[in-house]
Amino acid sequence: MNTVRIDLSLEQLKEALRRLPPKEKLDLWRQLDADIDRQAIARRFDAALKATRKAYSHVSEEEVMKDALKATHEARNKPGHAKNRS
Repeated sequence: MNTVRIDLSLEQLKEALRRLPPKEKLDLWRQLDADIDRQAIARRFDAALKATRKAYSHVSEEEVMKDALKATHEARNKPGHAKNRS
């Protein structure tokens, strides 16, 4: 088998992948999915979640909800949001 080496930026690679036919995209996805270390991802997510909870343990649930509602209201009032379209 011959080996060919090409240099592509990540954007060029993503653009090439977008042009693949759907069946080839699905085949590629299945192959890449098999390579994923789900346990490592779960460990990293768990560690990040615990660190976030620890960092914000001094913030009350009431304050969190108040901030979440405020952020939701601000996002919904931005131009282009689905709720502002006719």
